[in-house]
Amino acid sequence: MKPFSETASDARAKASELAEKTAENARLTAEAAKARIQDGYGRARAVTEDFAHKASEQAGVAREAAGEVYEKGKVQAKRANSKLKEAAEKQPMALVAGAVAIGALLGSLLPKGRKDD
Repeated sequence: MKPFSETASDARAKASELAEKTAENARLTAEAAKARIQDGYGRARAVTEDFAHKASEQAGVAREAAGEVYEKGKVQAKRANSKLKEAAEKQPMALVAGAVAIGALLGSLLPKGRKDD
C-alpha cells in the first residue's frame, strides 16, 4: 500500500489535470460558440443588407411608376379640359342640358326631408 502522502499527491495531480482539461474544454466550447455567433451575425447582416438594397430598388421603381401615372393623368386632364371647352363653344345648350340632368340625378339621390307631425 502507498503511503498517504503519495496518494494525496496523486489525487492532487489528477484533480489538477482534470481541472486543466475542464478549463480547456470550456475554452474550446466558448470559442466554438463565439464562432457560431459571429457566423450568425454575419449572415443576418448580409440578409439585412440584401433586404435594404431590394427595398431601395422597389421604392425607386414605385417612384418612377407614380411619376409616369402622374404625367399620364395630367395629359388626360388637359385633353378632357380642352374637349369640355370645345363642347361648350360648339354646343352650349347641350352642356347646360347635361348639367341640369346631372343636377336632377343628384337631387333624386338626396334623402327626402322630414315632415313635422
